[in-house]
Amino acid sequence: MGKTMGASLDAEIVIVYRTLDGAIHHARCGQPVMLERHRAGGLELDFYCLACAETVTLPFCVLSRIPFAAGAAMLS
Repeated sequence: MGKTMGASLDAEIVIVYRTLDGAIHHARCGQPVMLERHRAGGLELDFYCLACAETVTLPFCVLSRIPFAAGAAMLS
């Protein structure tokens, strides 16, 4: 107890991906997600997938790390 981890905790983001036009898509179904609301004083963002009827919550700080889809040029 009381130890600090020295390793980076930057996990790979796999629930969503970004296309070249900047849209965020749900990795499960490939459909775009819509921003639903801000929570925790703006620190968390809730996105909603109409295709899956699922809410995807992302911390604001990971938005710049959302990966671009492989072959994103073909998707847009």
